[in-house]
Amino acid sequence: MIGFRGIQKGASAFVVVLILVGFGGTGWAQADKPIKSLSFQNADVRSVINFLSEYSGVNMVTAPTVEGDVTINVHDVTWQQALDILVSTYGLHAAKEEGFIRILRAEDFQREEDAREQHDANKRQLVRTETRIIEILHAAAKDMVQPIKSIMTARGKVDIDQRTNSLIVTDEPVNVAAVVDFIKELDRESRQIRIEAKLLEVSTDYLEELGVDWWVDGTGTGGSKNDKTYYNAVNIDGASGRVSDPLASYNFRTLQRGWNLEATIEAIVSEGKGKVIAHPEITTVDNQEARIQMGQRIPIKEFDASGNVIITFTEVGTILRVTPHITAADRILMHLRPERSTYEFDPNGVIISTNNAETHVVVENEQTAVIGGLTTQDEIIIEAGVPILKDIPYLGRLFKYKKKQIESRDLVIFVTPTIVDTKMMGSVETGR
Repeated sequence: MIGFRGIQKGASAFVVVLILVGFGGTGWAQADKPIKSLSFQNADVRSVINFLSEYSGVNMVTAPTVEGDVTINVHDVTWQQALDILVSTYGLHAAKEEGFIRILRAEDFQREEDAREQHDANKRQLVRTETRIIEILHAAAKDMVQPIKSIMTARGKVDIDQRTNSLIVTDEPVNVAAVVDFIKELDRESRQIRIEAKLLEVSTDYLEELGVDWWVDGTGTGGSKNDKTYYNAVNIDGASGRVSDPLASYNFRTLQRGWNLEATIEAIVSEGKGKVIAHPEITTVDNQEARIQMGQRIPIKEFDASGNVIITFTEVGTILRVTPHITAADRILMHLRPERSTYEFDPNGVIISTNNAETHVVVENEQTAVIGGLTTQDEIIIEAGVPILKDIPYLGRLFKYKKKQIESRDLVIFVTPTIVDTKMMGSVETGR
């Protein structure tokens, strides 16, 4: 243990310094080891800095504007920590220069930095800009403009040559090279995904033959075993825009590997329990939406502010939007948005009934996701009676009758994404 008492300052102020450090045989302990206790009371700040300089063996230069008394009482700190505490507490800054540390007021340091930045900016203004034409191989040039602007200087600009799908970059020579490297990182060939969809309309009574147990209760809500349920239905009147209660629900699940989808669908169709509405295939780029639509566009009359009739067309039918994304493990995250809508004429306009949902499903490559649970009901009039006699003109009416029957059908959508590799595309990777 070693203690010091400072010399008198002025009439009443004095300095007290108490330092407790480890004592390794003879002499001071190593400077990088923590100081157990360091106490300065009303000490001149320049004296404290000089002490830390002597203790650490590092040259420290104090600016003439640094003055005043400080009080510090810390324990188990290194000299670097003690210096950081000193400068941060009393509005100073320790600027590390080559071979020494310069101590100055924080506002003086900020003023120096601002002057240095202004000087560098003035120098850059004297440097002539450089222009490079960079051909974009795998993306649309217009889609890369905004990211490139984020790393360009204030003098930089970028233009597009749509004819050659190229970027014209103008900037300071030092930054142009960085922009070119940045573009090469962005301009990579995007992977593609083939989306295969099967839209199957199945009799509700026969739906369990698929191994899918969906249900919809009388209130419009529904569910399935261990699956998520989504429902939303909207009726839109061309005049008043009425909104109805939910009518049905969508359910999402995936088929396990080994499920023979083709054989199952073929059996359902051959037995007359269902029919394939559509079997579209579409290929899209990673993270880009693929849209499949089956339906029609119906005209709707509207009135503008002047009372003139304006006819707009609204798409009605079955629409499936799929945005796939290939994960690092070559699995596929699909953003699914199915929609089914029907319409009927009303004295006040056209009523469009729409059922839609939205979810995210993760599947393996070539694994099938299933969207189902949307039930529609048709009223069927069946004529029955005594064979032969019911077909006699006029008299046959006495031997036959008609009855109404409600037939329920479910729309089931099978979505199978497949990652398109270079062999499937018939091409190989090309270099820049």
